[in-house]
Amino acid sequence: MNLERILIFRIGHLGDTLIALPALWAIRDKFPGAHLTLLTNIDMRNPNYISPRDVLPSSGLVDETLAYPTNLGPLRRRVALISLVAKIRQRRFDAAIYLMPRIRSGIQIDRDLSFFRLCGIRQVLGAEYVRSNALTLPIPKPTPTVTREADFLLDLLASIGLPTSGSEMRTDLLLDQKERASAISWLENEVGERHTGRKLLAIAPASKWRSKVWPEGRFADVVSRLIDRSAVYPIVFGGPEDKAVGDRLVAKWQAGANAAGALKIRESAALLERCSLYLGNDTGTMHLAAAVGTPCVATFAAIDWKDRWLPVGADHEVFRKSVACEGCLTPDCFNHHECLDLITVDEVYQACASMIGDADPDR
Repeated sequence: MNLERILIFRIGHLGDTLIALPALWAIRDKFPGAHLTLLTNIDMRNPNYISPRDVLPSSGLVDETLAYPTNLGPLRRRVALISLVAKIRQRRFDAAIYLMPRIRSGIQIDRDLSFFRLCGIRQVLGAEYVRSNALTLPIPKPTPTVTREADFLLDLLASIGLPTSGSEMRTDLLLDQKERASAISWLENEVGERHTGRKLLAIAPASKWRSKVWPEGRFADVVSRLIDRSAVYPIVFGGPEDKAVGDRLVAKWQAGANAAGALKIRESAALLERCSLYLGNDTGTMHLAAAVGTPCVATFAAIDWKDRWLPVGADHEVFRKSVACEGCLTPDCFNHHECLDLITVDEVYQACASMIGDADPDR
């Protein structure tokens, strides 16, 4: 397959971009000299939206990012789409690779194919694989176990003649010295020498979906026990909207630092790279930690298919409890967070203590 200009179609938020890293690297490795353009979306009404431009390296993986805005009025949306079509036609792509989520409906796929034809792209690879392997709604109960999203995208590439070995899932963000220096500078300015001799513990206690949030008090209890018995130094991660919860937790522990909203995404990745463990909810920060090789202990609400959003890598411990209302796919729980309530402080603490014990204290 000889392709020189490739459009890659992948939408979503922070976690969606990070989950696609192995597939993006597989495409780059298969076409080292090709010009790769990522087509994604921008949520104009979400102030906390994180674009792939904020996540991916500026060079070395994809060469360019194009985006179409969502959540616009009809007129502005039409103008934006006309402009996007013109940009895509100018680039004369040989093909598009359809790295879309498995919940894309048949109607949406047909619409996407029509859009690409309008853009002058006749070869759209992977769309029929998504169609034939779509996850249909509502989610069955009990919820079935499905292939991890990162693995699904690699299977999609194999289906279009781009096989991957499967033995290694590359998630390299190509962090540079400036980004790592910024993370270290923040740590030194905020913490000084207080973390010396302690392992850094990344905490992500919040989520944009309230249905995914394990109780704040339980995070406080787990980390308090780890501070007393395992010589850890907690750092809270998240966006600006998570600063308040971070401040409360640091005050309760009387130790640690709050990085929520203080660092850019790639600077956060550089700081997560220095952490011995991630503890938190099913969030984009979890996938960011996994991407830089940090082991994760994560609490999962039972709102989605089992295993779909597992972090990339093998050195993780995920807690998810089945309940009668599982598979709800709702951002706001209507059943008192029953699935998360079943996850106990003791089991999460034991997982963290075990993984911290195996970690390199100089990491």
